Amino acid sequence: MAGSLDRYDRTILAALQEDGSLGPAELSHRVNLSASQCSRRLARLREEGYISHTVAILDPEKLNLGISAFVTVRLRAQSREADAAFRERIMALPEVVSCDYTTGDMDFILRIWTRDLERYAAFISDKLMLDDLTQSVTTYIVMKKMKNTTQLPLDYL
Repeated sequence: MAGSLDRYDRTILAALQEDGSLGPAELSHRVNLSASQCSRRLARLREEGYISHTVAILDPEKLNLGISAFVTVRLRAQSREADAAFRERIMALPEVVSCDYTTGDMDFILRIWTRDLERYAAFISDKLMLDDLTQSVTTYIVMKKMKNTTQLPLDYL
């Protein structure tokens, strides 16, 4: 699949990463193709899985989310059962906006959003560490955003 994209496809993908609400008419101006050609390409890019979702990115401040943290988690047991139980728990927690299974000293890295430190502390004790499934948790509170993007590099196509 990689390598089957031409410069028009890459330009469409780049434009959509900047503004996912662009339709074929707006894309035609950016790509220099007709709206119908952009529509066909857009449908193909979705069908082939290059575009998996189109979403709105919300402003955390407007949602009263003042604390963002990266949290590393080590499970007490290294088993399929423990892994499945942890995954099930994480999927049910709206504060967790991303969870990645990792190599190294920790098993998972989570991205958490809460209103304030008090609610963050309650999240850790009441939702994340509520039983003996989790061995350790390390928190890294975000003090200042340096770069925040959802745009993936297209140079590898």
